[in-house]
Amino acid sequence: MMPCAVILTAIPVEYKAVRAHLSELQEETHPEGTIYERGNFSSNGGSWQVGIVEMGAGIAEAAVETKRAIDYFQPNVILFVGVAGGLKDVKLGDVVAATKVYGYESGKVVETFQPRPNVSQVSYPLEQRAKAEARKEEWLERIQGSSSDLEPEAWVGAIAAGDKVVASTRSQVYQQLRQNYGDALLEI
Repeated sequence: MMPCAVILTAIPVEYKAVRAHLSELQEETHPEGTIYERGNFSSNGGSWQVGIVEMGAGIAEAAVETKRAIDYFQPNVILFVGVAGGLKDVKLGDVVAATKVYGYESGKVVETFQPRPNVSQVSYPLEQRAKAEARKEEWLERIQGSSSDLEPEAWVGAIAAGDKVVASTRSQVYQQLRQNYGDALLEI
């Protein structure tokens, strides 16, 4: 039996980018109403069955849709693929695999905000696989329609996740992220 992956996206452009790499697409509807597409991804002699879902923005919605997709597809692996805001060194087009995820919006508000982040760690084997793949360059050959002369890089490290879209490096939230989560590569 072919291994299965679920790829979660937040916005249409991300969904369409993933969809472009799949063949034999079929629409499926979860009993709760979520509409998925299931297709095949083949590379280097291996094939995966892939379920994709556009879940929208927001941590609460992401949690519900993630659980729903896991129950429906029973995947071997689940990925979130999309655009995020770089906090250090990461630029548009780069690929980031998380070693840990900081839920930066949990904490206590007194006179100032006192962070109490939820921290999720990835498994050691997954972290090691991400590091091994990041060292390789074969993945660069799969990039289609590059609009830049800059070659993307692969990063493996911490990320920060919250419900806000941090669009300014002068914002209070951006400053909080830099101060309290200095090892985070990006914000999603």
